[in-house]
Amino acid sequence: MKKLIYCLTFLVVSVSLSSCLVSKSKYDEQAALAKKNMEEKRDCNEKLNKANDDIKSLNDQIARLNAQIEDLKNKNMTLTEQGERLKKANDDAATAYENLKNQLQDLSKTSSKDKEKLSLALAEKETALNQKQAELQKLSDQLADREKRVHDLESLMARKDAALADLKKKITDALTGFNSDELKVTQKDGKVYVSLSEKLLFKSGSFSVDEKGKSAIVKVAEVLNKLTDVTIVVEGHTDNKQYTVAKGEVKNNWDLSAMRAAAVTNIIVTEGHLDPTRVVAEGHSEYYPVESNETAEGRAKNRRIDLVVLPRTKIDLSSVPGFPWPTGAWRKITDGDPAPQQPAAAQP
Repeated sequence: MKKLIYCLTFLVVSVSLSSCLVSKSKYDEQAALAKKNMEEKRDCNEKLNKANDDIKSLNDQIARLNAQIEDLKNKNMTLTEQGERLKKANDDAATAYENLKNQLQDLSKTSSKDKEKLSLALAEKETALNQKQAELQKLSDQLADREKRVHDLESLMARKDAALADLKKKITDALTGFNSDELKVTQKDGKVYVSLSEKLLFKSGSFSVDEKGKSAIVKVAEVLNKLTDVTIVVEGHTDNKQYTVAKGEVKNNWDLSAMRAAAVTNIIVTEGHLDPTRVVAEGHSEYYPVESNETAEGRAKNRRIDLVVLPRTKIDLSSVPGFPWPTGAWRKITDGDPAPQQPAAAQP
């Protein structure tokens, strides 16, 4: 009997120790996963800061470019008015010259002194006429040069718009088969947006991407892999309902939006085989809604992932007449027209 009791006691102790070992193993696994997630989050924030700096620089460049266009247009109007005034002065001088010439002929029989005075006056008028003609030619050349600058700058902007429209068509054609409430492709602010709804990608409160969502993401990545001159920003967005059940590293909407963006970015890179240096993940929490959060429908539209595609083709402006211009702080601009800067994805 005592031997039986000893055996049972030993068995209970063994099972308890085995249970402790399993719990510690799971704990170590979760701790390693949390550490990995934190490192990915820091990496995403670093990429975000760099991308925000690049976007700010592009915004500044486009603003200066638009200012140059407006300035050149204003100067064109001024030069045109000056040219008209100078042409009238030139016509007046020509008329005066002809009058003096006629007077000289009429007075050919007058005294030599009068002839000398008229000759001097005629020479002065002729010199003035030549000066006016030279000024008129100079203004005409300047006007033609400025008109060419405006035309070249407007051509750059037109090529940018055409590239964006073509990019939107390619992405739209690749994503047939998805409902409009699941996926939408739009063009605005010089960028192409691929908006993926929460129901296509995630279960409520989760940052694990469903299989149908992975299919859509991979299809977008396949298109983008063929376009080496674009940068992709993966933006995570939520509604304004507070994230009440903390799970691991996800404690609030900032964490949820950032982790969802990171999860989509990971699929784009690992399964879509996109160059990771071309992708940036951002979490924006609830602060960039597309609809009101007052209704369930609006909140559903706000819970989304936006793939923001920005052309980054560089165009050399050295062939534009008069380049570099007085601002002179830059030599090349991109075809992209970035939207106003958005705040970094970090918790307040």
